[in-house]
Amino acid sequence: MPKQHNSKEIKQLFKKIEKLGFTITAKNKKGVVKILPPDSIEGPVYFTHGTQSAYHQMIRDFNRMYQVDLAETETAELVETK
Repeated sequence: MPKQHNSKEIKQLFKKIEKLGFTITAKNKKGVVKILPPDSIEGPVYFTHGTQSAYHQMIRDFNRMYQVDLAETETAELVETK
């Protein structure tokens, strides 16, 4: 799979993440995207290259690290922990 920057799916995923309160900083020269969690969600800062090949990995990581479900649904939501 080619490493496409600014693909439609990645843009939609970043919009979902921003709606949850995460802060996404602009890319640097190497294409790295920095995602800061909001104060209400505990977890580390997340770095990604923001290409199509990172799409599924980001969904898995956000579910594991922040308990946020970014699956193929229209709206992302927080996963309730038991």
